[in-house]
Amino acid sequence: MILATGSCPRYLPELPIDEKVVMTSEAIENMLDFPESMVIVGAGVIGCEYATIFSGFAKTKVNLIDKGDRILPFEDEDVVRIIERNMENNGVLIHRNSRLIRMEIKNGRVEYELEYNDHSREVFHVEKALVSVGRVPNIENLWEDAVGINITKRGIEDNDTQTNVPNIYAVGDLTADISLVNVGELEGRYAVEKIFGKPERRLVYENISTIMFLSPEVAGVGLNEIQAREKGLDYKVVTLDYSTIPRAVAKRNTQGLIKLLVTNDADMKILGMKVIGLHASSAIRAVALLISMDKGIAELADVRMLLGKSLFKPDALTGRITCRVCRNGVYKNIVF
Repeated sequence: MILATGSCPRYLPELPIDEKVVMTSEAIENMLDFPESMVIVGAGVIGCEYATIFSGFAKTKVNLIDKGDRILPFEDEDVVRIIERNMENNGVLIHRNSRLIRMEIKNGRVEYELEYNDHSREVFHVEKALVSVGRVPNIENLWEDAVGINITKRGIEDNDTQTNVPNIYAVGDLTADISLVNVGELEGRYAVEKIFGKPERRLVYENISTIMFLSPEVAGVGLNEIQAREKGLDYKVVTLDYSTIPRAVAKRNTQGLIKLLVTNDADMKILGMKVIGLHASSAIRAVALLISMDKGIAELADVRMLLGKSLFKPDALTGRITCRVCRNGVYKNIVF
């Protein structure tokens, strides 16, 4: 048996979610007109994507509530800086360092109150609200307690898709793994192969590609700097501004950057790549393949900065090309 029942939006009981005025991502697509204003609770991927969509049509004034000092806290600061700047240039108001303490529906509109880190408070009024605070696995009433499937706060515990009950498998958003469509499909295929035989390749998540449909597009594979530091890894990282990319220059769209992380040793194995900008999702495919093959940077001839053979003149491109080493949590710039 394979469990693949997906997930649903997380509901906050203190919020008046009626899926008409205060909505989740399940109901927001049922709207017939653009609201003149909207507040989005939650500055994760889904919240930021909807903020991008609605502000992009230039018909909705969007407010975005974020409890921290920046959106997308799991992303590197230089990547987030570009995303935030674009959102704000598009009219999005980001409520930084704020906590939602009250939300009510009054006369068919939304009134909400925020408390900031300095304990000051402010009341806002908008037409609609979107609650985007994550998703939870669809496991309610799915089996009797006697079945005994192990569950954590993140979802079903599994060993290569197989639960602790040997004949029951779980894939997709039900599990504690990465909640992405491409991951769910990968796990589903792997589970079938495992049930009926022996998979030809092991199930790995190191080379999973991710895409955030923002403006500009954000794509990544492997680790970012935050994850590399959390793992205590020593690494090298090169960052190229999109203004150094010939195709971006030709397209007259040079907003964005490319970051590549490798191990700080002679092998320089690829740890991860992040691209924000035009055709970002296409740019990561070759690197995803190299990560799955456990290859080093020498296989990727286009990135010569890390090999000390850059075609660019860093002195002429100050601020647009950087290369750093992180050793024991301490950064050092590499000068060419």
